[in-house]
Amino acid sequence: MKKQAKLIATLMSVSMIGASLAACAKDNGNTNSKPTGTAAASATSSAAASASGATAKEEPLKVNVMIMHTFDNAPQANNRMHQWLLENKNIDIQLTAANTKTPADRMNTMLASGDIPDVVSILTDDINNAIANKWAEAGYIADLDPWLAKYPDLLKYTDPDFNKVTYASKKDGKMYMIPGNPAANKDVMQMVIGPMIREDWLKQVGMSPPKTTDELYAVLKAFKEKIPDVDGKPIIPASFDNFRQLLMYSWTQNWFNLSADNKTLTWWFNNPHIEDYMVFMNKLYKDGLLDRETITQQPAQYQAKLSSGRVGFTLNTNGPMDTANGALKAEDPAKRFIPNPPIQVPGLPMPVYQESSFTMAQALTVSKKFAENTRNMERLMEFLNWSVSNEGATILSTGPEGEFYVKNADGLLEPKPEVKAQQDKADRSFETSSGVFYYNLLNAPVIPRPTVMPGTDEFQMAQTIWLPAVGEQNVPFNFSGTGPVWDKHWPNLWPEISKWEAKAIFADSEAEVRKITKDMLENFKKIGEPEVTAEKLKLIADYVQKNQQ
Repeated sequence: MKKQAKLIATLMSVSMIGASLAACAKDNGNTNSKPTGTAAASATSSAAASASGATAKEEPLKVNVMIMHTFDNAPQANNRMHQWLLENKNIDIQLTAANTKTPADRMNTMLASGDIPDVVSILTDDINNAIANKWAEAGYIADLDPWLAKYPDLLKYTDPDFNKVTYASKKDGKMYMIPGNPAANKDVMQMVIGPMIREDWLKQVGMSPPKTTDELYAVLKAFKEKIPDVDGKPIIPASFDNFRQLLMYSWTQNWFNLSADNKTLTWWFNNPHIEDYMVFMNKLYKDGLLDRETITQQPAQYQAKLSSGRVGFTLNTNGPMDTANGALKAEDPAKRFIPNPPIQVPGLPMPVYQESSFTMAQALTVSKKFAENTRNMERLMEFLNWSVSNEGATILSTGPEGEFYVKNADGLLEPKPEVKAQQDKADRSFETSSGVFYYNLLNAPVIPRPTVMPGTDEFQMAQTIWLPAVGEQNVPFNFSGTGPVWDKHWPNLWPEISKWEAKAIFADSEAEVRKITKDMLENFKKIGEPEVTAEKLKLIADYVQKNQQ
């Protein structure tokens, strides 16, 4: 699902071109081209050096990079990593943050104006990828195929077939983006999604973390009966935001299921097991165990409740857990959320909260104006190539040797105590002040990991506790793409889920819940589910046949 990309990784080659490298080395064949800006200064310095018989160092390569995703702000000016890169890599990377909650709108504005920074780091999804490729069609960003052929390590965590389907231009098949941040790669992925529960409340009621839906109900009931009010307000046994729908996977396993023969597809729009999820959520609501605002609350409201100490159980990424724990521990070190095991229905498969895949969470584009000077591109690509090496990724992610991280007895890098204290605040204050991590523009990992597991103690616990709910991506489903029928009906199907969910959760009886769910599935049949399912199965069949030839 397009709006659940960070949860379920359902996004869908690179054509390696070597013949054009010679042309690139001559400014794309234009022997009369004149370098401008930094390149002009570099050329002037080189000419002067030649005249005097000296060898001059090039001027620092200045690169303006706009971050079009996750960060609310850029690092502080003249931070330590910026200084280190100037001194050691002769590159002046100026980072700015788009500070937008709607990257696609900002990207469309840039498309209309043609004002594209030297490098843009985008959050990859179907919409943003398509807009970036429109930048290419308009002639605003550079064809990167020749450079990716010259520096193949830039694609070492990607898959050519997946790149072709997901990132390459549908018009000419070329790559105008460098995919980065292989967070879902099975060799590097971290467990970032799962249930979480108040450890101190479990101790108060004398119970263990629940592993089944029945156990979860019993724990929540005990919370309601035995945990006192917080600051004069009643506690909330369970609260959710949009991630509540992952609890549905206890019954459906995932948001889609493709049969082994690739001929049957069940998903949220036709899966009868959704009915039992609706019944369970309704039971929580009627018994006073579910936050009454769980359908309507905004992210800030939800986070405030977690941080206030009133909520006992939820399901989300580790971010809300770490943020809440920062507030809870400040009041009492014994108060905290801990990762809870995946919630399973006995007899049904383990739910899948995350999938390993070749999806890359971010991508870089390079403006055509910047790329017109071949030496600019050479220097930028040399830096990026270094940044994905073990040496480069380690320095960019931990800082200059010995300054922020030191080796422990096991030979692993770990943050100094004062750095760890900043990191545990989960407010990115260490990163913004030091610049660590920001300049790893492709978010390249190091394998094997040279550092102790980053993050809070609870996040480290999650790497083991949430691991059973990680599955492998279904290649035919993810690589087969979507078609016009999907594009036509998806906007009608997706918003309906929450509407029907609200009706079912707030229903007066189990019988009413079951009727509402059946009506929902019938409604999906009327607004495009059969057509979307049939198209997707056809695309899967075509993909399988093509790749068997």
